[in-house]
Amino acid sequence: MEEEPRTTEERGSFEGEIGMALQKQPDILPSTDFVKVEKNLASLGFFTPSSKRLRNAQEKSFTITTVAEGKRMELKGTIIPSAKYGLPITADQDKWIALCKILTDIMRKEGRVTNPIAFTSAEILRLLHKHRHSGKNYREVEEWLDVLFSTTIFSEGVVYLANEKRRVKDRFRVFERAVSFGKELPDGKVADKNYVWFSDWQLQNINANHLLPIDLEAYRELKNHISKALVPLLQVWLHATRDDGVFQKRYDELCQMLNIRQYAYLSLITRTLAPSLDELTERGYLADWRIEKTSDEEHYKILFYHGEKFHRDRQARLNRKGTLSLKDHSPVSDHANGGSAQRKRTEPRKPTVEVMPSRQIFNPALVAEFTGRGITEDRALTLLANVKPGRDVIAQLEHAEQSVTNSKIEIRNPAAYIARLIELDTPVPDGFETRAQRKAREDREQQQRTQRAMRDAEQQREWDYQDYRAAEVDRYIDQHPAEFAAIKEAKWKEDSKKYSFTTESMVVLSAKHEMAKHIPVLTFEEFLERRKQGTDFSLKPVSVSPAAAAEPDVLELQPMVIAKPVVASSPNQALLLIPEPVIPAPMMIEFAAEWVPPPNEIGDNAAANMA
Repeated sequence: MEEEPRTTEERGSFEGEIGMALQKQPDILPSTDFVKVEKNLASLGFFTPSSKRLRNAQEKSFTITTVAEGKRMELKGTIIPSAKYGLPITADQDKWIALCKILTDIMRKEGRVTNPIAFTSAEILRLLHKHRHSGKNYREVEEWLDVLFSTTIFSEGVVYLANEKRRVKDRFRVFERAVSFGKELPDGKVADKNYVWFSDWQLQNINANHLLPIDLEAYRELKNHISKALVPLLQVWLHATRDDGVFQKRYDELCQMLNIRQYAYLSLITRTLAPSLDELTERGYLADWRIEKTSDEEHYKILFYHGEKFHRDRQARLNRKGTLSLKDHSPVSDHANGGSAQRKRTEPRKPTVEVMPSRQIFNPALVAEFTGRGITEDRALTLLANVKPGRDVIAQLEHAEQSVTNSKIEIRNPAAYIARLIELDTPVPDGFETRAQRKAREDREQQQRTQRAMRDAEQQREWDYQDYRAAEVDRYIDQHPAEFAAIKEAKWKEDSKKYSFTTESMVVLSAKHEMAKHIPVLTFEEFLERRKQGTDFSLKPVSVSPAAAAEPDVLELQPMVIAKPVVASSPNQALLLIPEPVIPAPMMIEFAAEWVPPPNEIGDNAAANMA
């Protein structure tokens, strides 16, 4: 999909002060960073909305109806799941979109994508705002690579090859090969990052710009799994019906595509879909939605009404391309096929238009817009008396003034020239920005920059706190190597039984996680307060001597671990051989246990920060 529509709003200047409504103007368009995802994967329902692995899931078959060369065609496809992991789920879609963000940056920088694509797991987690110090998250990234590599698409025309401009019947995979961090590369070297080789059809479609734009920031804010699964599908469906204002999808086909349970009763259908569709409405993807009977009264269908965000995002991309046509700028009709359903929330409320009498008193501020450009007051009143309702006179004045300024030919009488343009009702080009719009946009962008800076500062404080806790664990380990070695040995045995694979780095993370439970540290609030006071945490010891422990002030700043012996109940309970720490009451501080990833896996920049 190459483009999206915009929504409009009334111009605020003089609204309610004069007896005519000014023409609608575009919304202030936020600076949106779009991620380009390959269209086939976005439109096939490749990812199933679920919070858990569907390990016993069977193949997922679906049918897509399309029109080619005036003929209605039904195309069939099947997703064959991995025997070990099952069908790709929402978490896999999240990571896929994050990878597409990396591909989008490569395309912008180099113009095309070539194999292999290298990235760190930390990059994926950072783009998804996931915790980068959690071993569980790193294992999920590795599992995601296995899922995408092992899932197969059986296409009976559903896969489209952009270069060849045809639909094909064949078997396809997303990745030709995937090598995780720490595994062996084709040249025999050990991978310092994750490496993926896209299948030829994926690579060709990506470089042929057969892509779909998705707002990553808005996508991250969605909570419901069905909402996330619908985002790429809605981009396809709503764009195809952008002139109708509504898209209809049969309920049974939607359930088949999403692989969700199909209900026979309206109440159960609504209970299942309403939370996700309401969330999409709140976020602006939809203006409204309805569930109705089909024309044969035998099935249900879902009506998706184009939302404000769809129009706004489309307009943002059109403005970037500079290819907006008059047709694209025309208002969207209220309903498709005559609009059988009533919309609860459709389009912005239209302004009330009052027909002005032949002689009237105009708002002085509006008259001043004319006289300030050298037009006499009588001429201004005459022009205003002939202005039809709905015209944006202010925009026409500002555009005419800009034309005078930018003209390569000297205009000897600018006032008469501007008045003549108003008299002829010269249209304002699409995309022209008035002063009020520009100021509103700049204010919005400044507010966004301020909010973004506040979020970044808060995130940085959290990362600094995580680095502090990680340093405390490392310092304690340096002082108690034997204790750490015993825990690591026990974790090695435990992880070897629990997981199909385990590495030294994973065992170290797991052991540090266990060790962190027994080390008292400052709370986040205490950490921030100490940092304000200029405390150097790199010099703060973990434990102190018994003599120093008697001092209350020292205890508060330098927590001490007091151990008591514990007898093992069985030979296999290796961790019980380690003395159980007893934390003094004033220092009983609980914190979320998290793991510190290996420096090579995090990436050069993040590793430098942790160091």
